[in-house]
Amino acid sequence: MLLSLIAAVAAVPLDGEGYLGGADVSVTEDLEIRYYQTDDVLEGFEEYSRLLHYVEEVNRLNVLVSGSSYQLGAQIDQVLLLWNRYYLDDVLVYERELLGPGFHSPRPDLYANVEKLWWTNRFEHGTVQLGDGYTAFGRGLALNLVRNTDIDVDTSIRGARFTWKSGDWAVTGVSGLTNPQQVLQDNPNVRIERDRSHMVTGVRLDRYGLGPASLGAHVVGYAFSRGDETGTAWHRYEDPLDAVVGGVTAELFGVLGADVFLEADVFSYRAPEWIAEGQDEPENGRALYGSAAWYVGPATILVEGKSYRNTEQLNTFTGSQSYEIVSGPTLEYERVITEDSSAAVNSNDIDGLRVRVDLFLPVPVAPRLELGVHRDRELGGLHFNATPETIVHPVLGADVLGTKIQALVNLGFRMDIRDGNLGVDRLAHADLTLKFPLGPVHGELATDVQRFWWGDNAQQQDDFVQTASSLGLGWQDLTLVVYQDYTNNPLIDSTGNLAENLYGALELQYHLNSATTIKGFYGAYRAGIRCAGGQCRQLPGFQGARAAVTTSF
Repeated sequence: MLLSLIAAVAAVPLDGEGYLGGADVSVTEDLEIRYYQTDDVLEGFEEYSRLLHYVEEVNRLNVLVSGSSYQLGAQIDQVLLLWNRYYLDDVLVYERELLGPGFHSPRPDLYANVEKLWWTNRFEHGTVQLGDGYTAFGRGLALNLVRNTDIDVDTSIRGARFTWKSGDWAVTGVSGLTNPQQVLQDNPNVRIERDRSHMVTGVRLDRYGLGPASLGAHVVGYAFSRGDETGTAWHRYEDPLDAVVGGVTAELFGVLGADVFLEADVFSYRAPEWIAEGQDEPENGRALYGSAAWYVGPATILVEGKSYRNTEQLNTFTGSQSYEIVSGPTLEYERVITEDSSAAVNSNDIDGLRVRVDLFLPVPVAPRLELGVHRDRELGGLHFNATPETIVHPVLGADVLGTKIQALVNLGFRMDIRDGNLGVDRLAHADLTLKFPLGPVHGELATDVQRFWWGDNAQQQDDFVQTASSLGLGWQDLTLVVYQDYTNNPLIDSTGNLAENLYGALELQYHLNSATTIKGFYGAYRAGIRCAGGQCRQLPGFQGARAAVTTSF
């Protein structure tokens, strides 16, 4: 709550003259308090079933000062664990460690950090930014450090960034150290690690207005931390480069009736960790991606293709920190990615093609059909299969755009066909989002169902079914949401609160005003893998209660 008081003080208008005179100040406060119920028990005290339950308080404060040509911003994160210690034989014992090695705090259960800090100034022909910022080149194959809040990932580049534009030319440059988010907003905070900062330096040149075409070229150099720094992280600039990625892009508008995007990148690896057995130097990589969209009468036709070799390898040093430094288009239907198919998302040797057709008819129904075909040759790592496989995944969907009822529905069937008659992984899935009125109440139903059959594995897994549903009912400023999850997936590391495989929860939301929302949640949801924007993360389950307040002023 201390940060809330700071926010209230900071909301005073900045009157007067000078650099900050007349600036606008906006503050966003996001406070969450979570009560974790755990099945863990303390040996010898099994009768005290609630002994290891605990409370986690997480606060995120964002302050933005905006002037006529500049912005100053800061993000302050804070986490506190309560009910996390007890005395055993007069010795103070902490149940779980909030801080990992190398951290110093007035108390082991409390941590606060100025997570992001930046200044941006706009000039006639561009901008300059110092501090924390985000950059992506092309489709993210060479550099893709942006926020990904869907999976609780927020890694910035702490350093300098500039853009310069003149006529049909534009230049973007960036150099700094990666700054991954330490305090998690939506997931448990345990053994927070010191930042392993990796050096990133890149430049991109764009040329627009070449008839129907725009061309671009970029190059990025990386020097990675091994987690054994003895000095400051800025010593990364003294290290030799571990990898260099160079690429070109082309956008063509209205060529042969299509809008086209093409990108090609080459990966030069130099780190000794990437030298395979029997080789003298690392094997380099390359990435090709292209898309073309046609607009034919009521139809929109999108064709995408990719061919990636040794591209995911660049994420080796950041994978342990649960984020990726590069991630290109996957051509996957990401909401149904499982522990098995996530291997294809992160494959180092894969080709793919996706075709999607959308029809916009003079009726309130817009059908679509997409077909994805991939050839995944990588083995080992996340892969369960011992031979290459061909992936075929058709999805049929439709939007219903009624005046009172809106719906989005998708049906699909994915087959991972393994070479050598070693079986087929199969996934049947369906999802529905439905918005509807119910008298004075507005409702929203979201549900998805998945049925998975395994192929042949060295360690055979069981087939499984999993579902997830939510029903929201809103009236004026109140919304009640009912959640249900079910899974008998043997790879899921969580237990239901209603039954072993069944999870249920309730959430009440109150919209105090246009800028403030209060939420209360009780129940449980399952663990599982979630993918967004080409990145996948294994998210833990939750059982307990949660209260959240989000406000801006």
